[in-house]
Formats: sequence, structure tokens, C-alpha cells
Amino acid sequence: MRILFLHHTFPGPFRQLAARLGGLPGNEIVFLSERSRRDVWIPGVRNLTVSGVQPVMAKDRAERELLQMMRYGSRFANALLKLQQGGFEPDIVYAHPRWGCSFFAQDIFPQAFHAVYAEWYYTKGANYTFFTQGAARPAVEFAQSRVRNLCQLNALAECDLVVTATSWQKKQYPQQIAKHIHVIHEGVDTDFFSPKPERFRIEGCDLSTVKELVTFSGRGLEPFRGFPQFYRSLPRLLAARPECHVLIMASERQGSDETVSLERLREEVPVDSRRVHFVGFRPYEEYRLLLRASTVHVYFTAPFALSAGLFESMSCGCLLVSSDTEPVREVVRHGENGFLCDFWDHDMLADMTTELLARSDAMGPVRAAARQSIVEEYNLKVQIPRHMDLLLSTYADWKKARQTS
Repeated sequence: MRILFLHHTFPGPFRQLAARLGGLPGNEIVFLSERSRRDVWIPGVRNLTVSGVQPVMAKDRAERELLQMMRYGSRFANALLKLQQGGFEPDIVYAHPRWGCSFFAQDIFPQAFHAVYAEWYYTKGANYTFFTQGAARPAVEFAQSRVRNLCQLNALAECDLVVTATSWQKKQYPQQIAKHIHVIHEGVDTDFFSPKPERFRIEGCDLSTVKELVTFSGRGLEPFRGFPQFYRSLPRLLAARPECHVLIMASERQGSDETVSLERLREEVPVDSRRVHFVGFRPYEEYRLLLRASTVHVYFTAPFALSAGLFESMSCGCLLVSSDTEPVREVVRHGENGFLCDFWDHDMLADMTTELLARSDAMGPVRAAARQSIVEEYNLKVQIPRHMDLLLSTYADWKKARQTS
């Protein structure tokens, strides 16, 4: 069987599924992306990249978004045509449509079974007004989000299977679409992300003698992931715990329109640079080392799709402080497998972290419960077979129906 994955970045949410499918005899797996993680290689999966898309310079956000998606769509379409000319005709195309990667895929491969990973549908609900704390926004500000939905609607209109990761994400879609969406999380490698006493030491950053380590990680220093709130909590935290150090593993980019620059934060919020350590975005092994060495790990998010970091930190048995937002509450139960904190109250975050540092020796049951939650509910050993069974059985039914029609 030939299976084609389409995503802006390799491997995205398809890492484990692609690996499992790539390990089956007779399968040919191609993954087309614009970017690839250099530290990830999947046996049996051929990763091809398209050349980078130049940024659109239009001033209007909606116009810029639309033109950028069309550029991605065209760039990926040309790559798909080249694959086709080389003799590759997929049986299954599994796409994340958000950036326009799959905009023309159904035209180029009309005989294929098309599956869609539905990550997020933009609405005027809690997510949209979160950063105005419930206050209405001008109608024009939703234009960019409206455009972002276009690629999804294009893909969803003619697809054969739709999957999303959590019930919260499914709830964002219009009812006529949501009723067709299957909820299957991508799964966590609980063998790799597992508890083990470690000290953090990598080239350029040795924290092996630190007694208390508060950690924060992500792709970037994003407001959507609560980085400004976390950073503003640090002076109070560091004053209360003189032996505490803070380790931040993320690239120094903001990654959203609601941007607060790190430079401005540093001007507004002075912290002891000898105790606050930025190490950039690191490979999986070093990221796991951070989680294992953590005394308290902070994961914040606005009402949006949960990132893998929440699940991976819990799988490592981290003592977790997380934002009290609806997507998090689907996974974290306050006082049982983690602790919930008001997203906007950085003093509350500092105080909660301080208290947990003081009581860390007694938090073994909470750490164990965090780990158990992931093993029982999000383990890839369960989720990937479920995902594969859904994909392949739906494909088989679709193929049979086409043959008899």
C-alpha cells in the first residue's frame, strides 16, 4: 500500500502513525513537508521537502494569510505532480490542511482515499476573545481566522475520514462537521518519556548541582502557551526560593500575533540571569532530560489545541502546574495528577510553584498519577493500533464500496 502524508513540518502529529505504517511489509510511505526536524528519522518513511515559501508582504492580515496559503498550495501541488510523474500514486493521502499543503491534493489524486487531521477550527468563542478577557473584538479582526478555516473546509468537503486529537478540539467544529470527526490522540511514547532521576547537564549549561529546578518548554516563547505569565512569575518565585533555578527550553520566537517580545519582557521584569537559563530548542533526548530533571514543570496554554508537551511531561512523571483552561481540564485533574492555576494570575503561579517546591518530597503520588493518566489514556501502544484500525478499516470499506458501485 502507498500512503502519502502532507504536513507543513515533518513529522508533526503523524510521527508514530507513519512509523508504524512504514514498518509493515509492502507499504511505501512518503511524507511531504516544507520543514523537517533534523533529529528525527523514521525507518520506512521517505521524507521529501518542498522549497521554502517566501513570505507575503501584504499589509492586510487576511489577504496575507490567503496569499500565503495559496503559495503553499501551489508549491505542494507542484511537488505532488512531480511524485505522480515519477510513478507514485497513493492509495491513501493523510493531510493536515491548515497551511494549504493539501489544497489541490484531491484534484491531483482523485482516486485516492483522503483522510484529514482536523487540528483546530477558528471560532468566535473562548479562544478568540481569550486575550481580550471576554471583551468583544472588531469584526475585521476575525477575517484572518475566517481565511484560516478555508483550507480546512476545502479538505473536509470531500474527504473520506476526519480525525482530531481531543474532545475539546472536536467541539470547535460546526456540528455538521463535528459529528463525522473521530477523536484519537496521536499517542505518547511512554517508554521513551518515562520517569528517571536525572541531573540536567548539556553542552553550555550545567545545572547538575542545582537543588530545585523549575522548567518550561515549547517550540517558542508564545503568548498562547503562557510564556509572558510564566516569565512575570519569576521574580516572586526566585525571591521565595533562593536555591531555585529556572530552565527554559524554547526557541526565542513568539509565534503568534499577540506578541510580547522577550526583549520587552526582560526590560519590564528584571530577573537574575545567573538563575534563569535559556537553552533554545533542543533534540528529543535533551528535552527528555529537562523533564526528568524537573522539580516543578509549568505548562500553560490558552484555549487552543494541546501541544505534545503536556502529555510528555506527565508521562515523565513531572510535578505539573498548568493553566486552568478548558483543554487542559480534559487531561489534568487538580490535586490528583497535577495542579491548575489561573492563566492570568502570575502571582498565583509563583505562589503555587513555591508551595510545590517546598512540598516536592511529598508529591510522589501526584507524579505517579500524572504518569498513570498518560499510560492508561494516551499511550501510543493503545492509540496507534486504534488509529491504524480506523484508518485501514475505513479505507477497506471505502474501497469495497467503490468497487461495487
